Amino acid sequence: MAQCPVIKNNLMRFMQGKDSNGVYDGYSYQSLILGAGEATGFSHLHDFEPTTTNHWSPNFGLPAKLYYHYTLSQSHSASVKYTSFTKNHGPPYNRWAQEFDELEHNEYLNAHGVEAEDVRHPAAQARLEGKADAPATE
Repeated sequence: MAQCPVIKNNLMRFMQGKDSNGVYDGYSYQSLILGAGEATGFSHLHDFEPTTTNHWSPNFGLPAKLYYHYTLSQSHSASVKYTSFTKNHGPPYNRWAQEFDELEHNEYLNAHGVEAEDVRHPAAQARLEGKADAPATE
């Protein structure tokens, strides 16, 4: 689900002849049903780096029971949003499209030491190099 806005952004920009600048950080979330009426959640980024919501609910007692009912209602809501025919930007950004920084200014790439040229499509890279080699016109 979290990859859909990235794919949509990159596809739209590709069709407009622009660089694909959406970068997916690897966020993954799964509700874990622990038993009859108890649940917790597991979430991480790439390389299994845990997020702040990883196992935030205790695995037993009232919080696990409340989370179980919450996760059932959220799963139902997500399925309704994906199968409805209402025009929106898709979960989780229903009312607005997610925006991304350009590759040179992308915080995720900069934090992991990845250069923009390493993830840019070869055709876009050639186009940029062609613009740099073109003589200046007056």
